Amino acid sequence: MRFTVIRLLMVVGMMLGTAPAFAEATAARNYALGQHGSLQLTVPASWKDKVSQPPNGLPPTILFVPENGAAFKVLLTPIWTDRSGAQLPVAAEIRKKVELAAEQAKVQVLDTALTVEEMKGSTGVGFHYTATDRTPTPGEFKRMDQGMLRVGDLLISFTILSQDGSDPVNRAAMAMLEGAVHSTKQTAPQGHAARPDALQITKTEQAYVLTVPASRLGLRIPHNGLSLTNSAIGGPTDNPRYFHFRDDVKQVIMSGWVESDQAFPGLQKIWADEVAVSKKNGLADAQHVAFGRLGNWETIAYERAVPNFTNTHLHAHWVQAGTWIDLHLSLTTNGSSQDARAKLESLLRAIVVSQKKP
Repeated sequence: MRFTVIRLLMVVGMMLGTAPAFAEATAARNYALGQHGSLQLTVPASWKDKVSQPPNGLPPTILFVPENGAAFKVLLTPIWTDRSGAQLPVAAEIRKKVELAAEQAKVQVLDTALTVEEMKGSTGVGFHYTATDRTPTPGEFKRMDQGMLRVGDLLISFTILSQDGSDPVNRAAMAMLEGAVHSTKQTAPQGHAARPDALQITKTEQAYVLTVPASRLGLRIPHNGLSLTNSAIGGPTDNPRYFHFRDDVKQVIMSGWVESDQAFPGLQKIWADEVAVSKKNGLADAQHVAFGRLGNWETIAYERAVPNFTNTHLHAHWVQAGTWIDLHLSLTTNGSSQDARAKLESLLRAIVVSQKKP
């Protein structure tokens, strides 16, 4: 019998197998995540790793196995949010997802009284449970430790497969996870600055100035606590005209693209695509959807259900002089949706779009 690996937000295939570890020297390893920065892990020196990268910019799976000795497997999948800008699950939501996985595992485990326990990483919390296979067959693992851990802007889904709770791999893998770090530092992508179709971002004392040499429009975004970060998700975001800012204190995210106006399909088509993508990725349905206009911006405002918080989104589109600016703002707060929408609209009003002089 084989244990089932947790899947979250995106369908990420993971192949299960064999693996172990001993108390030993460790070494820092860095796993690049494209425009999502990198995942930094401190790994036992004898562990071998293999990164499986699915197509279309989906999250990779990192597999660790022993160089020699007793078999074990450790599988990690770093997951990020989709284009909608929705927030990663908070602690209570992570617990519920792990509890659901534990409930589903009961049909194949020896002791059905599975306990979900909290774990604390260097930058976030997570939850996990341990299960023992009721009827393991030759070549399969008897013990599984599975869970999810928030690491920076990532949610790490992990599975540790071994033969016994005393196997050193269990403690070593948990230490590796709890010390994981997500680096999101970003500058303009290498090789993009000199291209006429690439976004260039300049930081002044008061604002970020965004421009694409081939475009006739420029964009000025006041700092307001925003920092340039690296949270592209592949696909449409994996291009030289994508940008992403965030304010972790105010829980504000601002991202978008600068494109040709020929690519603008209209607000209704954009929203229909958004709904389809959200359903595909298992996101909660948008609530209180409102189409509107704010100056030259065409807007779509809505909320997504998040326990104990208000998660408000504002899509904004500016089409002028052969250029389409596609902007997405989101805010997570414990205030009302009306206040959240007002704050996002205030941020949008502060953005200055100007046409370049010939």
